[in-house]
Amino acid sequence: MIAPLKPTNTGIPDIVLEHPGIHVLTEEYHDCICGIDSHCERVIYDLEKMLEVIMAGDKTLSREDAYEHFTFNIQDCMPKEVSPVYIFPINPEDHAN
Repeated sequence: MIAPLKPTNTGIPDIVLEHPGIHVLTEEYHDCICGIDSHCERVIYDLEKMLEVIMAGDKTLSREDAYEHFTFNIQDCMPKEVSPVYIFPINPEDHAN
């Protein structure tokens, strides 16, 4: 599920391409990249977007099933040293006082 960055990959933000030692997930998840960590060592993925990609690939999956797929087939299969960071973005409107 991970591959070393190659400068010819498309859909990867320039800031990630500037750090060729960073590993990324396969191409279908490139649009889910939302940044890199402060040490420029790991890519940060928007987990909500990743779940959308998983559900688009298998229309029979619920969001819960897609999360289970992510957990067992992506997150738990990677060595921690090169594993990306996965975030659930917070919508400020959902947390307004």
